Amino acid sequence: MRYGGLGLWLALLVVGLAACTEDSSIMAPQDVGQIEVELMIDEDINEAIIRDAEASLAAVFGGSAGGTSRGATFVDPDPSKIDEARQLLEQAREKFRQARRAWAGGDSETAAERALEGRLLVAEALVLVFGEEAYDRLLERVDHVISWLEERVDEEASEMLDRIRELRVEAEALREMDVIAASERLILAMHIAHRERIHHRRQEITQHARFSIYMAQAAVELAGRYVGEDATERQQHALRHAEHLVQDAILALEAERFRLAFALAREAENVALVAVVLEPDIIGEQVPALIGLSERALAAAEEALASSDPNPFAERLLLLAKDLQARGVLLADELPRRAVHILWHASVVAYGVAGLVS
Repeated sequence: MRYGGLGLWLALLVVGLAACTEDSSIMAPQDVGQIEVELMIDEDINEAIIRDAEASLAAVFGGSAGGTSRGATFVDPDPSKIDEARQLLEQAREKFRQARRAWAGGDSETAAERALEGRLLVAEALVLVFGEEAYDRLLERVDHVISWLEERVDEEASEMLDRIRELRVEAEALREMDVIAASERLILAMHIAHRERIHHRRQEITQHARFSIYMAQAAVELAGRYVGEDATERQQHALRHAEHLVQDAILALEAERFRLAFALAREAENVALVAVVLEPDIIGEQVPALIGLSERALAAAEEALASSDPNPFAERLLLLAKDLQARGVLLADELPRRAVHILWHASVVAYGVAGLVS
């Protein structure tokens, strides 16, 4: 397995780990090093990353988890590569287990090494099947996350936003010499994004997990309508990927793994947006379309709330959606791509509210 430019990162992280005492709280990290420790031993977040990759592999074939079909995918589905990639993901699961065991045994250096190896295996599995397209998809999703965090779609500013930006820069620097190592940097950025969303909702994680599934279902439906019958093969794959993530999120919710359900559902929203933005040349046309979509979504949410029992949780989320929609409109002329990201999220939140209270 190749480490490339990641060796320095690993050395720095181990130094940081050595500074952590037995009394340090990994659930309330105080700096970047401690937060990355939390990530490498967090079973739900690690599992979300692996299931995300598994959903992408499952989407190679024409059927979705819900039993529908959106046609052929953009890659030639080589069964031998799919099987090999799935084996790599199982190896990644074991690496993450080893990281948790090493940490529990007080061996922070081994824990850091095993977590890095686990992420590299996830990256290798994706690149094996999708080639450099895997990197491009991850980069698009990280860009969505950066937009959302910078515009505070999750209400709280991210204490890790700078680190996510740094990881994107590191990934771009590594891309030409090692696309797997570069993809691992983006996977770590996604790890951090999961942590941020969960951390900010830890007091209401059960409610947010359920609501996120309504959001994800709305996102997949909206994306399917948006791309229509003329969807490209890449858009079809992204839609199937999102559908699989929704189904996995529902299963996690039923198993009362609320943090995992929340992470998977929010990634379904992200992947559905990939389907929408995969034609960047028409971004100027997307902005007015999404302004109209967000207006209809807000109207649907207001109508649903007006005919339901009082629900402070849903009402708070609708206020957030309204604020985001207004910000998206303000960004439309100067930053149209970011406006699309924000208007999309506002629409999905609003339709999620309508689903929640209906």
